[in-house]
Amino acid sequence: MIRALGAAMVSFGALWAGWRAVEELRGRVRAAEAVIDGLELLERELWERGTALPELLEDLSGRTREPASALFSQCARACRELDRAPFGDSWRRLTTELPELSPEGRAALLPLGEVLGRYEADGQREALKRAEEALERERERAEKERDRMGRVYQTLSLAGGAFLVILLL
Repeated sequence: MIRALGAAMVSFGALWAGWRAVEELRGRVRAAEAVIDGLELLERELWERGTALPELLEDLSGRTREPASALFSQCARACRELDRAPFGDSWRRLTTELPELSPEGRAALLPLGEVLGRYEADGQREALKRAEEALERERERAEKERDRMGRVYQTLSLAGGAFLVILLL
């Protein structure tokens, strides 16, 4: 009885480890999608309404999903503290602290810190388009990795769990 319970626990642990690995891959795709959606909203609002950047970022923090919501909220706070640090420095620091995005995804966001709030709307819009395109490529790459590696992780966790159960029984 105890051996069967132990085998069930080992099997469950192996399946859980595989599920967590797949969930992390899914999280990268969701994070890229959230940031892309947020940048599209930012671009649309800058173009249509011309709202000041601090107010716009604060508004978008409530209308977007994580991690874009946190990024916009912290950037709005950084806009209110421009006497302490330039916006470009704050943007750079905040984007490098986004663990949900891959290094390539974070790198796609970095140039925006030098453009947002500084240049005319066309320049900002062009920079946002480039960032969206780069993040879209990153999202596609993350989806392919999720599909390919997700199956590998699930299979390995199932096979590893079964192997350990056989070994323990």
